[in-house]
Formats: sequence, structure tokens, C-alpha cells
Amino acid sequence: MDRPDIFKGTDVLICVVDLHDPDSFDQAKEYFEGLLDIHRKNNEKPKVLLFLHKYDTEDYQKELLDTNVKNAKDIFVDTFKDYDFDLKLTSIYQQDELAKIFRDILISSYKDLKKSVEKAESQLEEIKAKIIISDVSGNVLVHNVQGVSSGLTLRGDLRDFIDACNTVRENIFMSDSCRFTGKSEDGKGIELHIFKYIISVFVMKSGELERESQDKLNVLLNDMKLFADLIISAHND
Repeated sequence: MDRPDIFKGTDVLICVVDLHDPDSFDQAKEYFEGLLDIHRKNNEKPKVLLFLHKYDTEDYQKELLDTNVKNAKDIFVDTFKDYDFDLKLTSIYQQDELAKIFRDILISSYKDLKKSVEKAESQLEEIKAKIIISDVSGNVLVHNVQGVSSGLTLRGDLRDFIDACNTVRENIFMSDSCRFTGKSEDGKGIELHIFKYIISVFVMKSGELERESQDKLNVLLNDMKLFADLIISAHND
């Protein structure tokens, strides 16, 4: 609270409560109320997400945990009743779910971004190639590859490949977007498209695509270029 200016312009306020430390609930409520007061003075009303964290029984009894969840809801839900508010039970042992939550926070904060991702999901179903759309750090947004989960990071070798290509884009091409392609002797091919140094689209083909699939892939790639533009615009706003 010593530097209230750092909270100015907040779009999403994420509050975290330790379910293993119920004695801290009242102190946390006081702190959160202080944050809301700062936003009121700035005439701001951010979306509020409350993480009831450590929802796990690795080192904690299930009965006590459920009691703490109930008490936490009784204390905090009323605090945020006048806000666009949501509550999540989170755990460090559920990394996949946490990653999805953070992805959804970003996308849901901007309606245009959400629409773009939903559109990409439907487009992937119609393209006869394996496609993974992620950020350049390898955090998966959408895909149509069995065994890959949205909200997860790509495996190490693919992340390294994207990182290497991104370095070439920056230091050699000196462009914010580029395309890399490769083909094996038996006709299998890959494409990596990087848009606005933010979004990567990794395409794996077993051979030449049929005209219809290729046309749909081209539409998807153009949409991802526009998606990257939207992210830049949302960030600048």
C-alpha cells in the first residue's frame, strides 16, 4: 500500500488466499479492501479473481481444508459482491489447470482476443494437418494435436526450435514476423510462422495438403496475424 500508483490502470485484480493459513483470512480481507479503496479513488473497477490457493491435501487434512474453503467464501465473497468477480480453487499440484486459468484471464479480458481464439479452435478442426498455436515462449493457446493440452507449454525441443527461429527473425531478418519451412525426403513437412514476435503457428504435414485444407490453413494464418495485431493493440491500450 506504500505505492498505490502501481495499481493504477489494473484490468484484472488477482487476490490470493492461503487455505492452509486460515488465521490470515481477516488480515487478507483488510488488505483486499484497501486495494479496492485505491481503485475507487482512481475511479476504476477492475475484474476481480480470487484464488483460494493450496487446495490440496498433500500436507493438510481434507476436513480442515473444506472447512477453510467454506469460511473463506463466507468472508471474501461479500467483499467483492459489487465487482465482476470469480473464485477459483487452485493448487501448485495442478499446473495444467493453473496455466489454463491464466490463459483464460488474458483472453477473456479482451473480447476480440477471445473471439479470435474461439474461431481458431473451430478452424483447426477442418484442416488436415497437425497445428499448434502458442506464444513464442511455447505456451499453448490452441491446437489439434492429440496428447497436447491447451494451457501447457510445448516440450523442450519444440520450445528450443521456436526460440532459435525467433532469434534468427530478430537478429538476421530484423522483422517482426517471418516463416520457416522444412521438408523430409519422404515428403513430410513443417512450417513455423511467427507473427509480431508474439504468436507462433507450428504446422506439421504428412504430405501436400489438399486444396481445401491449404486454403483453410491460409485463412487461419491470416487470422493469427490479425490476432497478433490485436494483442499488440490491447497491450498498448
